[in-house]
Amino acid sequence: KQLGWKYGEFEVPDAVYDTFRGHAAKGKAKQAEWEKVWAEYQEKEPELAAQFKRCVMERKLPDNWDECLPKLTPDDKGKATRLHSQDCINACAAALPEFIGGSADLAPSNMTLMKCTGDFLKGSYSERNMRFGIREFGMGAVANALSLDKTGLIPYCATFTIFSDYMRGAIRIAALSQAGTIFVTTHDSIAVGEDGPTHQPIETIPSLRLIPDLTVIRPADGNETAGAYKYAVERSKNDSRPTFLAFSRQALPNLPNSSIENTLKG
Repeated sequence: KQLGWKYGEFEVPDAVYDTFRGHAAKGKAKQAEWEKVWAEYQEKEPELAAQFKRCVMERKLPDNWDECLPKLTPDDKGKATRLHSQDCINACAAALPEFIGGSADLAPSNMTLMKCTGDFLKGSYSERNMRFGIREFGMGAVANALSLDKTGLIPYCATFTIFSDYMRGAIRIAALSQAGTIFVTTHDSIAVGEDGPTHQPIETIPSLRLIPDLTVIRPADGNETAGAYKYAVERSKNDSRPTFLAFSRQALPNLPNSSIENTLKG
């Protein structure tokens, strides 16, 4: 009574219906406007329109997209898995226009620069390399937002494995909120070169494995790296779930019986 509510229980006033009907009419007009623009765009730019439809509207991966990923044998010279990761990132970049990301000021060390595109900057929104600067948590939060906003994008972000502690909050939020972020990290062990103990992850990877709904993969060679990217990309696009990847600085041999298919078995 004090609020002036004169209606019965579960009774909705006509004014409420009128308000919602007004919004519905505006929405219908906006939808008609969008459909007109979309029809015109499909006529003018059929290839880009088809790409937009697949990436954003349908949120599907291209058929056989994973054929771009490298395949190796034990006879191929071994190298650091961060270098295999670089090969996979550039293969994905060429095959998937929705693949976007960057590093927290460590691209030359993380090997995460996409060679087929430039830097995403003000006025350069068609480029896909993101220069996050030394702000690991902010980087993870931005990557999460790119996934959570249903853009159809496949975001990745990168730093040293030990520095994942700085963005632990963003990693946990990705798992809790079902963001399809791919967390790429390198220097996964005590063999980190001249940087020493401050850069050596000891308990880091086991602690990350405790986070529910976060898949953590530490590939042992080139084929396992390719398998990790196949899993991470498909988990991001199809399921909107995060994956944490940890790659080595030191060279590793390519193992017998190693394959993309076997990597997917866990």
